[in-house]
Amino acid sequence: MITKNEDAVWHELIPGISVSTLVHGDKTLMARFELKEHSYLPIHSHMHEQTGYLVSGHMTMTIDGAEYHFGPGDSWCIAPGVEHGAVIHETCLAIEVFSPVREDYMPYLPKGKTY
Repeated sequence: MITKNEDAVWHELIPGISVSTLVHGDKTLMARFELKEHSYLPIHSHMHEQTGYLVSGHMTMTIDGAEYHFGPGDSWCIAPGVEHGAVIHETCLAIEVFSPVREDYMPYLPKGKTY
């Protein structure tokens, strides 16, 4: 599967937090997230391993009860079942890969062309 940027779509998950599912395979799904300044991602957990890279912006993530400050170029890996959340200080663009595939993000795949 290949996604061209012009075919990608955005979906607001909660106020200030949007996702664009880019591609997936049998075992992984890659998505990009836009997290608006002053938004908040509540503490949550899921069955997926989550590996991320912060392209731009600044945020503080709480992962398993510990706080981490992230800026452009920083990355993380969160094990399945670990509680995590974030406070967004400056609008962020993040790329994340989930394994196994997040079925709940499949509806946000690009519309139109398949390559």
